Amino acid sequence: MPNYFCDYVLRYLNSDFFRRSQPCHVKLYALICTGLLSLPPFAISANQPLPAVDIHIGVIAGITGAGASYGAGIVQGAEMAVQEINAAGGINGRKIKLTIVDDTSDPARSAIVMRRLIGTSPDLIVGGWGSSQVLAHMNFPEQSAIPYIVVGATNPRITSPSNKWVFRVIQSDDVMAEQLAQLAITDLGLKRIAIIHDNNAYGTGNRDVFISALEKYRVKVLDVVTYNSSRTDFKTQLLAIKAINPDGIALFGTLPAAPKIMQQARALGITARFIGTGGLANEQLFAEASAASEGTILMSHFHEDSDAPANVWNKQYLHFVEQKKYKSPVRAAWEYRAIKYIAAPCLNSAGSDRVKLRNCIANWRGTLFGVNAESYFDQTGQLVQPVIAVEIHNQAFRLYTRPPK
Repeated sequence: MPNYFCDYVLRYLNSDFFRRSQPCHVKLYALICTGLLSLPPFAISANQPLPAVDIHIGVIAGITGAGASYGAGIVQGAEMAVQEINAAGGINGRKIKLTIVDDTSDPARSAIVMRRLIGTSPDLIVGGWGSSQVLAHMNFPEQSAIPYIVVGATNPRITSPSNKWVFRVIQSDDVMAEQLAQLAITDLGLKRIAIIHDNNAYGTGNRDVFISALEKYRVKVLDVVTYNSSRTDFKTQLLAIKAINPDGIALFGTLPAAPKIMQQARALGITARFIGTGGLANEQLFAEASAASEGTILMSHFHEDSDAPANVWNKQYLHFVEQKKYKSPVRAAWEYRAIKYIAAPCLNSAGSDRVKLRNCIANWRGTLFGVNAESYFDQTGQLVQPVIAVEIHNQAFRLYTRPPK
């Protein structure tokens, strides 16, 4: 029996999934395989190098369900990064293998599939979309001591000093909603602001930070209305907003509800400017809302015009997904950067030793395309970086330029 066969067997035997399912057989199989490793190899020649064991990266995202257009970007970014790394020879001769799981954009389902993903014993996990989903499943990699880099969820509770294995590369609501409030008051001169938000973790998290930030400018929100993203008719909430005649509406939600809210608001004669945070940073927003979304200003996580390397990457990405239904460079860019520029260098130096890998990620510091500053993880596992603001203009995102003071 070749030695590399036992390498695979021992790795499987050490997985949490096998220990739970066949605890009485672990020691027996391990002893058998350890004994075989001591025998002279006969399946390969003495001069032939042993095959390297693949690096296993798990990806979790909502590939179907309400978040499908976001999850598509996460998967595309992972596939693009891994294809490039493997084509260049892998990491220390080891190829990367992806295991992609679909949580259907549902928190309960997300917890189930994360447990299944952990059962396959990945070296690390990079993915996660939706604050409610990530909050529902993040304890599993934390308890299993598997590094997890979150690329698509912004609730402040996801990163904290007590979480040693969970990291996040996009800005949290604490930062984005605070910056949005400053922009709304100082740049846009909005004075009468209403809030409409999804009643999930993402919507409520943004609402709370935004209201608190406005209080610093002595601005009080005129009204706050909530909605359920599974609904399609938002007339009741929008009529309440129309009655107070705001000049700005902070919309804290995602697709598919957000473009419907914009269209229905315009149909009711509401002319207030929409503003929002990263949940609206999706090309499907203006594809579905069309003219209703024109002029919307929001905080984002990526824009191809941030710098020249970002523009080059964006062209390569659009070519990579040319035939795909969804194109989501915002999520794809962060999944790509997290794997290629953060995870890959740490895998190169730490290998599959999870403690060393976790420590390498925690201490990572460097520059990334599209981020005009050196970035690093703080003590909570949050990547510190500048915020990007964009505006919808002629059915496209363009970088928002702050007026001169």
